[in-house]
Amino acid sequence: MLTNTLGAREFSLRDPMVFILYGIVLAFIVALSLYYMLSALKRAKQLGIESSKIKKVITTSATFSILPGLGIALGVVTLVGTLGIAFPAIRLSVVGSLQYETQMANGVAEGLYGSMEAMIAHGITAQDFATMAMIMTIAICSGGVEVLFFYRLYQPKIGKLMAKTTGGKKGGVNIGDLIFQVSFIGMVIGYLAMSIETLAKNVTFVDGYYNFIAVLVAMGCMYVCDVLINKANWKWLDSFSTPVSMLIAMFVVGVISYCANKYGWALSSDTSSAAEQAAEAARNAFAMIL
Repeated sequence: MLTNTLGAREFSLRDPMVFILYGIVLAFIVALSLYYMLSALKRAKQLGIESSKIKKVITTSATFSILPGLGIALGVVTLVGTLGIAFPAIRLSVVGSLQYETQMANGVAEGLYGSMEAMIAHGITAQDFATMAMIMTIAICSGGVEVLFFYRLYQPKIGKLMAKTTGGKKGGVNIGDLIFQVSFIGMVIGYLAMSIETLAKNVTFVDGYYNFIAVLVAMGCMYVCDVLINKANWKWLDSFSTPVSMLIAMFVVGVISYCANKYGWALSSDTSSAAEQAAEAARNAFAMIL
Protein backbone atom coordinates (compact mmCIF):
# COMPACT_ATOMS: atom_id res chain seq x y z
CA MET A 1 0.00 0.00 0.00
CA LEU A 2 2.85 2.38 0.88
CA THR A 3 4.50 1.65 -2.47
CA ASN A 4 1.26 2.31 -4.36
CA THR A 5 0.63 5.52 -2.44
CA LEU A 6 4.10 6.88 -3.13
CA GLY A 7 4.34 5.43 -6.63
CA ALA A 8 1.08 6.99 -7.87
CA ARG A 9 2.98 10.23 -8.42
CA GLU A 10 6.52 11.27 -9.18
CA PHE A 11 8.40 10.35 -6.04
CA SER A 12 10.60 12.75 -4.11
CA LEU A 13 11.98 12.63 -0.57
CA ARG A 14 10.52 16.13 -0.19
CA ASP A 15 7.14 15.22 -1.62
CA PRO A 16 4.25 16.80 0.34
CA MET A 17 2.68 13.35 0.72
CA VAL A 18 5.63 12.22 2.85
CA PHE A 19 5.21 15.20 5.15
CA ILE A 20 1.45 14.64 5.33
CA LEU A 21 2.06 11.08 6.51
CA TYR A 22 4.56 12.42 9.04
CA GLY A 23 1.99 14.99 10.22
CA ILE A 24 -0.61 12.26 10.78
CA VAL A 25 1.81 10.21 12.86
CA LEU A 26 2.92 13.28 14.81
CA ALA A 27 -0.67 14.35 15.51
CA PHE A 28 -1.53 10.88 16.82
CA ILE A 29 1.50 10.84 19.13
CA VAL A 30 0.78 14.32 20.48
CA ALA A 31 -2.88 13.46 21.07
CA LEU A 32 -1.95 10.24 22.87
CA SER A 33 0.63 12.03 25.02
CA LEU A 34 -1.85 14.75 25.99
CA TYR A 35 -4.47 12.14 26.87
CA TYR A 36 -2.17 10.28 29.24
CA MET A 37 -0.81 13.51 30.72
CA LEU A 38 -4.27 14.88 31.49
CA SER A 39 -5.40 11.50 32.85
CA ALA A 40 -2.34 11.36 35.11
CA LEU A 41 -2.93 14.91 36.38
CA LYS A 42 -6.56 14.11 37.12
CA ARG A 43 -5.61 10.94 38.99
CA ALA A 44 -2.88 12.74 40.94
CA LYS A 45 -5.38 15.33 42.17
CA GLN A 46 -7.77 12.54 43.19
CA LEU A 47 -4.99 10.99 45.26
CA GLY A 48 -4.27 14.33 46.92
CA ILE A 49 -0.70 14.64 45.66
CA GLU A 50 0.79 18.09 46.30
CA SER A 51 1.04 20.50 43.38
CA SER A 52 4.76 21.02 44.02
CA LYS A 53 5.42 17.30 43.55
CA ILE A 54 3.33 17.23 40.38
CA LYS A 55 5.29 20.18 38.96
CA LYS A 56 8.57 18.47 39.86
CA VAL A 57 7.52 15.30 38.04
CA ILE A 58 6.47 17.30 34.97
CA THR A 59 9.76 19.23 34.96
CA THR A 60 11.82 16.05 35.32
CA SER A 61 9.86 14.28 32.59
CA ALA A 62 10.24 17.25 30.25
CA THR A 63 13.98 17.34 30.89
CA PHE A 64 14.41 13.66 30.12
CA SER A 65 12.31 14.08 26.98
CA ILE A 66 14.04 17.16 25.58
CA LEU A 67 17.67 16.22 26.24
CA PRO A 68 17.61 12.93 24.30
CA GLY A 69 16.10 14.99 21.50
CA LEU A 70 19.53 16.51 20.91
CA GLY A 71 20.90 13.09 20.06
CA ILE A 72 17.83 12.37 17.94
CA ALA A 73 18.38 15.60 16.01
CA LEU A 74 21.94 14.52 15.22
CA GLY A 75 20.63 11.16 14.06
CA VAL A 76 18.13 12.84 11.74
CA VAL A 77 20.96 14.91 10.23
CA THR A 78 22.97 11.80 9.36
CA LEU A 79 20.00 10.19 7.58
CA VAL A 80 18.65 13.25 5.77
CA GLY A 81 20.81 12.70 2.69
CA THR A 82 19.48 9.17 2.25
CA LEU A 83 15.89 9.21 3.50
CA GLY A 84 14.96 12.87 3.57
CA ILE A 85 13.73 14.69 6.68
CA ALA A 86 10.27 13.32 7.47
CA PHE A 87 10.93 9.58 7.70
CA PRO A 88 14.09 9.77 9.89
CA ALA A 89 12.22 12.18 12.17
CA ILE A 90 9.40 9.65 12.56
CA ARG A 91 11.71 6.69 13.08
CA LEU A 92 14.00 8.31 15.63
CA SER A 93 11.37 10.27 17.57
CA VAL A 94 8.86 7.42 17.96
CA VAL A 95 10.74 4.14 18.26
CA GLY A 96 14.24 3.38 17.02
CA SER A 97 17.88 4.32 17.40
CA LEU A 98 20.52 5.83 15.15
CA GLN A 99 22.68 2.69 15.18
CA TYR A 100 19.78 0.45 14.18
CA GLU A 101 18.38 2.82 11.57
CA THR A 102 21.68 3.33 9.75
CA GLN A 103 22.42 -0.41 9.76
CA MET A 104 19.03 -1.29 8.30
CA ALA A 105 19.21 1.48 5.70
CA ASN A 106 22.68 0.43 4.60
CA GLY A 107 21.64 -3.23 4.52
CA VAL A 108 18.70 -2.53 2.21
CA ALA A 109 20.84 -0.33 -0.04
CA GLU A 110 23.53 -3.01 -0.30
CA GLY A 111 20.92 -5.64 -1.12
CA LEU A 112 19.32 -3.54 -3.86
CA TYR A 113 22.26 -1.70 -5.40
CA GLY A 114 25.43 -2.99 -3.77
CA SER A 115 26.03 0.12 -1.66
CA MET A 116 24.30 3.20 -0.32
CA GLU A 117 26.39 5.37 -2.64
CA ALA A 118 25.15 3.41 -5.67
CA MET A 119 21.53 3.81 -4.55
CA ILE A 120 21.91 7.57 -4.15
CA ALA A 121 23.70 7.83 -7.50
CA HIS A 122 20.89 5.86 -9.18
CA GLY A 123 18.20 7.83 -7.42
CA ILE A 124 15.88 6.45 -4.74
CA THR A 125 12.58 5.33 -6.24
CA ALA A 126 9.25 4.99 -4.44
CA GLN A 127 9.75 1.20 -4.36
CA ASP A 128 13.22 1.60 -2.84
CA PHE A 129 11.94 3.98 -0.19
CA ALA A 130 8.95 1.76 0.65
CA THR A 131 11.20 -1.31 0.94
CA MET A 132 13.61 0.49 3.24
CA ALA A 133 10.81 2.00 5.33
CA MET A 134 8.98 -1.32 5.78
CA ILE A 135 12.09 -3.28 6.74
CA MET A 136 13.19 -0.64 9.24
CA THR A 137 9.70 -0.31 10.74
CA ILE A 138 8.59 -3.96 10.91
CA ALA A 139 11.83 -5.11 12.52
CA ILE A 140 11.83 -2.48 15.28
CA CYS A 141 8.11 -2.97 15.99
CA SER A 142 8.65 -6.66 16.76
CA GLY A 143 9.84 -5.81 20.27
CA GLY A 144 6.73 -3.81 21.10
CA VAL A 145 4.42 -6.48 19.68
CA GLU A 146 6.22 -9.17 21.65
CA VAL A 147 5.87 -7.24 24.90
CA LEU A 148 2.20 -6.48 24.22
CA PHE A 149 1.18 -10.12 23.73
CA PHE A 150 3.78 -12.23 25.54
CA TYR A 151 5.25 -10.10 28.35
CA ARG A 152 3.04 -11.60 31.06
CA LEU A 153 4.19 -15.09 30.07
CA TYR A 154 7.91 -14.56 30.53
CA GLN A 155 7.94 -11.63 33.00
CA PRO A 156 7.91 -13.85 36.14
CA LYS A 157 10.91 -15.84 34.87
CA ILE A 158 12.78 -12.65 34.00
CA GLY A 159 11.97 -11.28 37.45
CA LYS A 160 13.51 -14.33 39.10
CA LEU A 161 16.57 -14.11 36.87
CA MET A 162 17.02 -10.40 37.61
CA ALA A 163 16.95 -11.12 41.35
CA LYS A 164 19.83 -13.62 41.16
CA THR A 165 23.49 -12.79 41.65
CA THR A 166 26.68 -14.49 40.61
CA GLY A 167 30.34 -14.30 41.68
CA GLY A 168 31.94 -11.06 42.80
CA LYS A 169 32.20 -9.62 46.28
CA LYS A 170 29.62 -8.37 48.78
CA GLY A 171 26.84 -10.69 47.70
CA GLY A 172 27.83 -11.03 44.07
CA VAL A 173 26.90 -9.25 40.86
CA ASN A 174 23.29 -8.94 39.76
CA ILE A 175 22.74 -11.10 36.67
CA GLY A 176 20.38 -8.59 35.09
CA ASP A 177 22.92 -5.80 35.40
CA LEU A 178 25.63 -8.12 34.11
CA ILE A 179 23.63 -9.08 31.01
CA PHE A 180 22.96 -5.42 30.21
CA GLN A 181 26.61 -4.45 30.69
CA VAL A 182 27.87 -7.30 28.51
CA SER A 183 25.38 -6.49 25.74
CA PHE A 184 26.18 -2.80 25.87
CA ILE A 185 29.94 -3.33 25.85
CA GLY A 186 29.60 -5.77 22.95
CA MET A 187 27.63 -3.20 20.97
CA VAL A 188 30.21 -0.49 21.72
CA ILE A 189 33.07 -2.75 20.65
CA GLY A 190 31.24 -3.59 17.43
CA TYR A 191 30.78 0.04 16.45
CA LEU A 192 34.28 0.90 17.59
CA ALA A 193 35.60 -1.79 15.26
CA MET A 194 33.64 -0.23 12.40
CA SER A 195 35.22 3.14 13.20
CA ILE A 196 38.81 1.91 13.29
CA GLU A 197 38.34 -0.13 10.13
CA THR A 198 39.87 2.77 8.20
CA LEU A 199 43.19 2.22 9.97
CA ALA A 200 43.44 -1.32 8.63
CA LYS A 201 42.53 -0.13 5.13
CA ASN A 202 45.26 2.53 5.26
CA VAL A 203 42.89 5.20 3.96
CA THR A 204 44.68 8.30 2.66
CA PHE A 205 41.67 10.62 2.56
CA VAL A 206 40.92 12.89 5.52
CA ASP A 207 37.18 12.25 5.41
CA GLY A 208 37.83 8.52 5.73
CA TYR A 209 38.74 9.11 9.38
CA TYR A 210 35.70 11.17 10.40
CA ASN A 211 34.05 8.26 12.21
CA PHE A 212 37.24 7.34 14.05
CA ILE A 213 37.89 10.95 15.08
CA ALA A 214 34.31 11.34 16.28
CA VAL A 215 34.58 8.19 18.41
CA LEU A 216 37.82 9.35 20.05
CA VAL A 217 36.45 12.83 20.79
CA ALA A 218 33.16 11.46 22.14
CA MET A 219 35.00 8.98 24.37
CA GLY A 220 37.18 11.77 25.75
CA CYS A 221 34.17 13.98 26.42
CA MET A 222 32.30 11.16 28.15
CA TYR A 223 35.33 10.51 30.36
CA VAL A 224 35.52 14.18 31.36
CA CYS A 225 31.77 14.21 32.07
CA ASP A 226 32.08 11.05 34.15
CA VAL A 227 34.86 12.61 36.22
CA LEU A 228 32.83 15.77 36.79
CA ILE A 229 29.74 13.76 37.75
CA ASN A 230 31.48 11.45 40.21
CA LYS A 231 34.40 13.54 41.47
CA ALA A 232 33.00 17.08 41.34
CA ASN A 233 29.46 15.89 42.19
CA TRP A 234 27.94 17.55 39.11
CA LYS A 235 24.94 15.21 39.14
CA TRP A 236 22.96 17.49 36.84
CA LEU A 237 25.47 16.73 34.08
CA ASP A 238 24.42 13.08 34.01
CA SER A 239 21.41 13.88 31.80
CA PHE A 240 23.49 16.02 29.43
CA SER A 241 26.65 13.90 29.06
CA THR A 242 25.62 11.82 26.03
CA PRO A 243 24.14 14.60 23.85
CA VAL A 244 26.95 16.99 24.83
CA SER A 245 29.60 14.41 23.86
CA MET A 246 27.84 13.80 20.54
CA LEU A 247 27.58 17.52 19.81
CA ILE A 248 31.24 18.18 20.62
CA ALA A 249 32.38 15.20 18.52
CA MET A 250 30.24 16.35 15.62
CA PHE A 251 31.52 19.92 15.99
CA VAL A 252 35.15 18.76 15.95
CA VAL A 253 34.55 16.70 12.80
CA GLY A 254 32.77 19.71 11.31
CA VAL A 255 35.80 21.91 12.05
CA ILE A 256 38.13 19.38 10.42
CA SER A 257 35.81 19.06 7.43
CA TYR A 258 35.61 22.84 7.11
CA CYS A 259 39.41 23.15 7.18
CA ALA A 260 39.78 20.26 4.72
CA ASN A 261 37.55 21.99 2.19
CA LYS A 262 39.04 25.42 2.80
CA TYR A 263 42.71 24.42 2.62
CA GLY A 264 42.42 21.70 -0.03
CA TRP A 265 43.24 18.61 2.06
CA ALA A 266 42.91 15.22 0.36
CA LEU A 267 39.26 14.17 0.22
CA SER A 268 37.59 11.16 -1.32
CA SER A 269 35.15 11.59 -4.18
CA ASP A 270 32.37 9.94 -2.12
CA THR A 271 30.48 12.59 -0.16
CA SER A 272 27.24 10.67 0.29
CA SER A 273 28.09 8.66 3.39
CA ALA A 274 26.28 9.22 6.67
CA ALA A 275 29.48 10.49 8.27
CA GLU A 276 29.96 13.05 5.50
CA GLN A 277 26.33 14.14 5.76
CA ALA A 278 26.80 14.81 9.49
CA ALA A 279 30.15 16.45 8.86
CA GLU A 280 28.63 18.68 6.18
CA ALA A 281 25.91 19.86 8.55
CA ALA A 282 28.44 20.59 11.28
CA ARG A 283 30.78 22.22 8.76
CA ASN A 284 28.02 24.55 7.59
CA ALA A 285 27.20 25.47 11.18
CA PHE A 286 30.87 26.17 11.87
CA ALA A 287 31.11 28.30 8.73
CA MET A 288 28.12 30.35 9.89
CA ILE A 289 29.83 30.95 13.24
CA LEU A 290 32.94 32.20 11.45
